[in-house]
Amino acid sequence: MGGHTLQVNAVAFLDNGRRVVTGSDDKTLRIWDVQKGILVGKPIQEHKINIESVAVSLDERRIASGGRAKTVVVWEVKNKQTVMLHPLVKHTAWVWSVCFSPDGKKIASGSSDSTVVVWDAETGAILATLRQCFALVLTVAFSPDGLKLASGSSDHAIRVWRTDNSELILQIDNAHQNWVRSIAWFSDSEKLVSASHDKTIKFWDASSGDQIGQPCTGHTHWIRSLAISSDGSFIATASYDRTVRLWNTKTHHQIGQSLEHTSEVYCVAISPNGALLASGGQDSNVSIWYIEEILKRHNLAVPEKQKEELRPEKQWCITGSVRVYLSCVARRSSDSLSEYVAAISSRGK
Repeated sequence: MGGHTLQVNAVAFLDNGRRVVTGSDDKTLRIWDVQKGILVGKPIQEHKINIESVAVSLDERRIASGGRAKTVVVWEVKNKQTVMLHPLVKHTAWVWSVCFSPDGKKIASGSSDSTVVVWDAETGAILATLRQCFALVLTVAFSPDGLKLASGSSDHAIRVWRTDNSELILQIDNAHQNWVRSIAWFSDSEKLVSASHDKTIKFWDASSGDQIGQPCTGHTHWIRSLAISSDGSFIATASYDRTVRLWNTKTHHQIGQSLEHTSEVYCVAISPNGALLASGGQDSNVSIWYIEEILKRHNLAVPEKQKEELRPEKQWCITGSVRVYLSCVARRSSDSLSEYVAAISSRGK
Protein backbone atom coordinates (compact mmCIF):
# COMPACT_ATOMS: atom_id res chain seq x y z
CA MET A 1 0.00 0.00 0.00
CA GLY A 2 1.32 3.41 -0.91
CA GLY A 3 2.47 6.10 1.48
CA HIS A 4 1.64 9.77 1.82
CA THR A 5 1.12 11.67 -1.41
CA LEU A 6 1.92 15.13 -0.04
CA GLN A 7 4.27 16.58 2.56
CA VAL A 8 4.48 15.03 6.04
CA ASN A 9 3.95 17.63 8.78
CA ALA A 10 3.81 15.54 11.96
CA VAL A 11 5.27 12.34 13.39
CA ALA A 12 5.11 10.54 16.76
CA PHE A 13 6.23 7.15 18.03
CA LEU A 14 3.85 4.43 19.19
CA ASP A 15 4.27 1.01 20.80
CA ASN A 16 7.65 1.76 22.39
CA GLY A 17 9.21 2.71 19.07
CA ARG A 18 7.85 -0.17 17.04
CA ARG A 19 5.39 2.03 15.15
CA VAL A 20 5.10 5.67 14.12
CA VAL A 21 2.02 7.73 13.33
CA THR A 22 2.27 10.48 10.72
CA GLY A 23 0.05 13.33 9.55
CA SER A 24 0.18 14.94 6.12
CA ASP A 25 -1.11 17.57 3.75
CA ASP A 26 -2.85 14.68 1.98
CA LYS A 27 -5.43 14.85 4.85
CA THR A 28 -4.56 11.42 6.24
CA LEU A 29 -3.03 9.89 9.34
CA ARG A 30 -0.99 6.77 8.73
CA ILE A 31 0.55 4.28 11.15
CA TRP A 32 3.74 2.53 10.10
CA ASP A 33 5.44 -0.64 11.29
CA VAL A 34 9.05 0.40 11.89
CA GLN A 35 10.42 -3.14 11.72
CA LYS A 36 8.84 -3.91 8.35
CA GLY A 37 8.71 -0.39 6.93
CA ILE A 38 5.09 -0.87 5.86
CA LEU A 39 1.73 0.73 6.52
CA VAL A 40 -0.37 -0.74 9.34
CA GLY A 41 -4.01 -0.91 8.28
CA LYS A 42 -5.65 1.66 6.05
CA PRO A 43 -4.97 5.42 6.03
CA ILE A 44 -7.17 7.32 8.49
CA GLN A 45 -9.12 9.84 6.44
CA GLU A 46 -11.42 11.73 8.80
CA HIS A 47 -9.67 15.09 8.36
CA LYS A 48 -11.09 17.22 5.57
CA ILE A 49 -8.02 19.45 5.18
CA ASN A 50 -4.27 19.26 5.86
CA ILE A 51 -3.04 17.77 9.15
CA GLU A 52 -0.46 19.90 10.96
CA SER A 53 0.09 18.12 14.30
CA VAL A 54 -0.10 14.69 15.93
CA ALA A 55 0.33 13.68 19.59
CA VAL A 56 0.22 10.36 21.43
CA SER A 57 -0.76 10.02 25.10
CA LEU A 58 1.90 8.56 27.41
CA ASP A 59 -0.18 5.42 27.96
CA GLU A 60 -0.56 5.20 24.16
CA ARG A 61 -4.33 4.74 24.46
CA ARG A 62 -5.11 7.84 22.44
CA ILE A 63 -3.91 9.87 19.49
CA ALA A 64 -4.84 13.51 18.90
CA SER A 65 -4.50 15.31 15.58
CA GLY A 66 -5.11 18.87 14.47
CA GLY A 67 -4.89 20.85 11.28
CA ARG A 68 -6.35 23.40 8.94
CA ALA A 69 -9.92 22.18 9.44
CA LYS A 70 -9.88 24.11 12.77
CA THR A 71 -10.70 20.98 14.79
CA VAL A 72 -8.85 18.54 17.01
CA VAL A 73 -9.72 14.89 16.44
CA VAL A 74 -9.21 12.30 19.19
CA TRP A 75 -8.60 8.66 18.36
CA GLU A 76 -8.58 5.62 20.62
CA VAL A 77 -6.09 2.84 19.94
CA LYS A 78 -7.56 -0.60 20.68
CA ASN A 79 -5.77 -3.81 19.78
CA LYS A 80 -3.65 -1.80 17.34
CA GLN A 81 -6.83 -0.51 15.67
CA THR A 82 -7.61 3.21 15.65
CA VAL A 83 -11.17 4.39 16.33
CA MET A 84 -12.29 8.02 16.23
CA LEU A 85 -13.81 9.17 19.53
CA HIS A 86 -14.87 12.73 18.79
CA PRO A 87 -13.85 15.95 17.03
CA LEU A 88 -13.17 18.90 19.35
CA VAL A 89 -14.69 22.07 17.95
CA LYS A 90 -13.87 25.53 19.29
CA HIS A 91 -11.05 27.07 17.28
CA THR A 92 -11.87 29.46 14.45
CA ALA A 93 -8.61 29.02 12.52
CA TRP A 94 -5.89 26.45 11.84
CA VAL A 95 -4.74 24.20 14.67
CA TRP A 96 -0.94 24.18 14.59
CA SER A 97 -0.15 22.05 17.62
CA VAL A 98 -1.72 19.47 19.95
CA CYS A 99 -0.39 17.74 23.07
CA PHE A 100 -1.57 15.48 25.91
CA SER A 101 -1.07 16.09 29.61
CA PRO A 102 1.15 13.47 31.29
CA ASP A 103 -1.86 11.66 32.79
CA GLY A 104 -3.64 11.66 29.42
CA LYS A 105 -6.71 13.36 30.83
CA LYS A 106 -6.25 16.69 29.05
CA ILE A 107 -5.42 17.83 25.55
CA ALA A 108 -4.10 21.28 24.69
CA SER A 109 -4.28 22.81 21.23
CA GLY A 110 -2.74 25.96 19.80
CA SER A 111 -4.28 27.83 16.89
CA SER A 112 -3.99 30.73 14.47
CA ASP A 113 -7.00 32.21 16.28
CA SER A 114 -4.57 33.33 19.04
CA THR A 115 -5.86 30.87 21.63
CA VAL A 116 -4.77 27.80 23.49
CA VAL A 117 -7.71 25.55 24.33
CA VAL A 118 -7.50 22.90 27.03
CA TRP A 119 -9.91 19.99 26.56
CA ASP A 120 -11.10 17.03 28.60
CA ALA A 121 -9.65 14.12 26.62
CA GLU A 122 -12.44 11.77 27.71
CA THR A 123 -15.53 13.93 27.15
CA GLY A 124 -14.27 16.60 24.78
CA ALA A 125 -15.45 19.36 27.14
CA ILE A 126 -13.59 22.69 27.10
CA LEU A 127 -11.71 23.18 30.37
CA ALA A 128 -10.00 26.50 29.61
CA THR A 129 -9.38 29.00 26.83
CA LEU A 130 -6.10 30.93 27.06
CA ARG A 131 -5.80 34.00 24.87
CA GLN A 132 -2.58 35.46 23.44
CA CYS A 133 -3.40 38.87 21.98
CA PHE A 134 -3.16 38.62 18.19
CA ALA A 135 -0.40 36.06 17.78
CA LEU A 136 -0.60 32.68 16.09
CA VAL A 137 -0.08 29.91 18.65
CA LEU A 138 2.33 27.56 16.91
CA THR A 139 3.35 25.11 19.63
CA VAL A 140 2.04 23.86 22.99
CA ALA A 141 3.52 21.50 25.59
CA PHE A 142 2.49 20.30 29.06
CA SER A 143 5.26 20.04 31.64
CA PRO A 144 6.07 16.46 32.72
CA ASP A 145 4.63 17.11 36.19
CA GLY A 146 1.40 18.31 34.58
CA LEU A 147 1.38 21.58 36.55
CA LYS A 148 2.30 23.93 33.71
CA LEU A 149 1.48 24.48 30.05
CA ALA A 150 3.84 26.33 27.71
CA SER A 151 3.23 27.87 24.31
CA GLY A 152 5.27 29.52 21.59
CA SER A 153 3.87 32.08 19.18
CA SER A 154 4.34 34.18 16.08
CA ASP A 155 4.96 37.25 18.28
CA HIS A 156 8.32 35.68 19.22
CA ALA A 157 7.18 35.06 22.80
CA ILE A 158 7.02 32.05 25.12
CA ARG A 159 4.23 31.86 27.69
CA VAL A 160 3.68 29.50 30.63
CA TRP A 161 0.37 28.96 32.47
CA ARG A 162 -0.58 27.05 35.57
CA THR A 163 -2.87 24.20 34.62
CA ASP A 164 -4.99 24.27 37.78
CA ASN A 165 -6.28 27.86 37.44
CA SER A 166 -5.07 29.00 33.97
CA GLU A 167 -2.95 31.78 35.51
CA LEU A 168 -0.24 33.19 33.24
CA ILE A 169 2.90 32.79 35.36
CA LEU A 170 5.63 33.55 32.84
CA GLN A 171 5.94 35.50 29.61
CA ILE A 172 9.27 35.71 27.80
CA ASP A 173 8.94 38.51 25.28
CA ASN A 174 11.36 38.51 22.34
CA ALA A 175 12.49 35.01 23.25
CA HIS A 176 13.49 34.70 19.60
CA GLN A 177 13.81 37.06 16.66
CA ASN A 178 11.18 35.20 14.67
CA TRP A 179 8.31 32.74 15.21
CA VAL A 180 8.71 30.32 18.12
CA ARG A 181 7.91 27.19 16.16
CA SER A 182 8.47 24.37 18.63
CA ILE A 183 8.90 23.97 22.38
CA ALA A 184 9.63 21.10 24.80
CA TRP A 185 10.14 20.57 28.53
CA PHE A 186 12.97 18.85 30.36
CA SER A 187 11.91 16.03 32.67
CA ASP A 188 12.40 18.17 35.80
CA SER A 189 9.64 20.55 34.62
CA GLU A 190 11.98 23.43 35.46
CA LYS A 191 13.60 24.02 32.08
CA LEU A 192 12.32 24.59 28.55
CA VAL A 193 13.91 24.40 25.13
CA SER A 194 12.57 26.29 22.10
CA ALA A 195 13.28 26.34 18.37
CA SER A 196 12.52 29.18 16.01
CA HIS A 197 12.37 30.43 12.48
CA ASP A 198 15.37 32.57 13.52
CA LYS A 199 17.42 29.35 13.05
CA THR A 200 18.36 29.02 16.74
CA ILE A 201 17.54 26.72 19.65
CA LYS A 202 17.44 28.28 23.14
CA PHE A 203 17.21 26.95 26.68
CA TRP A 204 15.19 28.61 29.43
CA ASP A 205 14.63 28.61 33.18
CA ALA A 206 10.87 28.11 33.35
CA SER A 207 10.57 29.93 36.68
CA SER A 208 12.57 33.10 36.01
CA GLY A 209 12.48 33.20 32.23
CA ASP A 210 16.27 33.55 32.12
CA GLN A 211 18.08 32.09 29.14
CA ILE A 212 20.42 29.23 30.03
CA GLY A 213 23.76 29.28 28.22
CA GLN A 214 24.27 30.10 24.58
CA PRO A 215 21.86 29.17 21.76
CA CYS A 216 22.49 26.19 19.53
CA THR A 217 23.39 27.52 16.09
CA GLY A 218 24.14 25.87 12.77
CA HIS A 219 20.88 25.56 10.88
CA THR A 220 20.82 27.75 7.77
CA HIS A 221 17.04 28.03 7.41
CA TRP A 222 13.90 28.01 9.59
CA ILE A 223 13.62 25.34 12.26
CA ARG A 224 10.19 23.74 12.13
CA SER A 225 10.27 21.09 14.85
CA LEU A 226 12.23 19.85 17.86
CA ALA A 227 12.11 16.76 20.06
CA ILE A 228 13.86 16.00 23.34
CA SER A 229 15.09 12.61 24.52
CA SER A 230 13.39 11.08 27.55
CA ASP A 231 16.50 11.54 29.67
CA GLY A 232 17.02 15.12 28.45
CA SER A 233 20.58 14.49 27.27
CA PHE A 234 20.01 15.48 23.65
CA ILE A 235 17.50 17.10 21.33
CA ALA A 236 16.78 16.77 17.62
CA THR A 237 15.69 19.59 15.32
CA ALA A 238 14.16 19.54 11.84
CA SER A 239 14.70 22.40 9.42
CA TYR A 240 13.87 23.81 6.04
CA ASP A 241 17.63 23.55 5.34
CA ARG A 242 16.97 19.86 4.56
CA THR A 243 18.66 18.53 7.69
CA VAL A 244 17.88 17.02 11.06
CA ARG A 245 20.51 17.82 13.67
CA LEU A 246 21.26 16.39 17.10
CA TRP A 247 22.38 18.66 19.95
CA ASN A 248 23.94 18.02 23.36
CA THR A 249 21.77 19.75 25.97
CA LYS A 250 24.72 20.36 28.31
CA THR A 251 27.24 21.80 25.87
CA HIS A 252 24.69 23.09 23.32
CA HIS A 253 26.99 21.76 20.59
CA GLN A 254 25.90 19.70 17.60
CA ILE A 255 26.32 15.94 17.93
CA GLY A 256 27.92 14.36 14.87
CA GLN A 257 27.08 15.27 11.32
CA SER A 258 23.72 16.53 10.15
CA LEU A 259 21.24 13.91 8.94
CA GLU A 260 20.75 14.96 5.34
CA HIS A 261 17.39 14.88 3.55
CA THR A 262 16.51 15.54 -0.07
CA SER A 263 14.00 18.28 0.76
CA GLU A 264 12.74 20.50 3.60
CA VAL A 265 12.16 18.64 6.90
CA TYR A 266 9.02 19.54 8.87
CA CYS A 267 8.83 17.11 11.79
CA VAL A 268 11.01 14.97 14.04
CA ALA A 269 10.45 12.53 16.92
CA ILE A 270 12.71 10.47 19.20
CA SER A 271 11.76 6.98 20.36
CA PRO A 272 11.27 6.45 24.12
CA ASN A 273 14.62 4.67 24.50
CA GLY A 274 16.49 7.26 22.44
CA ALA A 275 17.83 4.79 19.87
CA LEU A 276 15.55 5.73 16.96
CA LEU A 277 14.63 8.99 15.28
CA ALA A 278 11.78 9.59 12.82
CA SER A 279 11.50 12.51 10.45
CA GLY A 280 9.23 13.67 7.65
CA GLY A 281 8.91 16.58 5.29
CA GLN A 282 8.29 18.03 1.89
CA ASP A 283 9.10 14.90 -0.14
CA SER A 284 6.17 12.97 1.48
CA ASN A 285 8.49 10.26 2.84
CA VAL A 286 8.99 9.12 6.43
CA SER A 287 12.59 8.43 7.43
CA ILE A 288 13.69 6.22 10.33
CA TRP A 289 17.22 6.79 11.62
CA TYR A 290 19.22 4.59 13.98
CA ILE A 291 21.18 7.13 16.04
CA GLU A 292 22.47 4.93 18.87
CA GLU A 293 26.05 4.73 17.58
CA ILE A 294 26.20 8.49 16.98
CA LEU A 295 25.26 9.07 20.61
CA LYS A 296 27.78 6.55 21.89
CA ARG A 297 30.57 8.16 19.93
CA HIS A 298 29.83 11.42 21.71
CA ASN A 299 29.69 9.88 25.19
CA LEU A 300 25.93 10.16 25.60
CA ALA A 301 24.00 7.52 27.48
CA VAL A 302 22.14 4.81 25.61
CA PRO A 303 19.39 2.62 27.07
CA GLU A 304 21.55 -0.43 27.72
CA LYS A 305 24.92 -1.69 26.56
CA GLN A 306 24.81 -4.72 24.33
CA LYS A 307 27.08 -7.58 25.29
CA GLU A 308 27.62 -8.67 21.70
CA GLU A 309 30.26 -6.92 19.61
CA LEU A 310 28.83 -4.08 17.55
CA ARG A 311 29.99 -2.80 14.22
CA PRO A 312 28.86 0.12 12.04
CA GLU A 313 26.70 -0.77 9.06
CA LYS A 314 26.91 1.73 6.19
CA GLN A 315 23.86 1.11 4.08
CA TRP A 316 20.27 2.16 3.83
CA CYS A 317 17.18 0.76 2.23
CA ILE A 318 13.83 2.09 1.06
CA THR A 319 10.73 0.09 1.85
CA GLY A 320 7.57 1.60 0.40
CA SER A 321 7.50 5.22 1.49
CA VAL A 322 9.38 4.68 4.74
CA ARG A 323 13.12 5.09 4.43
CA VAL A 324 15.06 3.04 6.96
CA TYR A 325 18.60 4.34 7.46
CA LEU A 326 21.43 2.25 8.91
CA SER A 327 24.16 4.83 8.28
CA CYS A 328 26.64 5.17 11.15
CA VAL A 329 24.64 2.70 13.19
CA ALA A 330 25.92 -0.06 15.44
CA ARG A 331 24.28 -3.37 14.65
CA ARG A 332 25.19 -6.95 15.49
CA SER A 333 26.56 -8.59 12.36
CA SER A 334 24.21 -11.57 12.78
CA ASP A 335 21.05 -9.49 13.07
CA SER A 336 18.58 -8.87 10.32
CA LEU A 337 17.03 -5.41 10.12
CA SER A 338 13.79 -6.52 11.76
CA GLU A 339 15.66 -8.34 14.53
CA TYR A 340 17.74 -5.27 15.26
CA VAL A 341 14.73 -2.96 15.45
CA ALA A 342 12.93 -5.44 17.70
CA ALA A 343 15.97 -5.73 19.96
CA ILE A 344 16.49 -2.01 20.54
CA SER A 345 12.75 -1.36 20.86
CA SER A 346 12.40 -4.03 23.55
CA ARG A 347 15.04 -2.39 25.70
CA GLY A 348 12.66 0.40 26.61
CA LYS A 349 10.25 -2.02 28.30
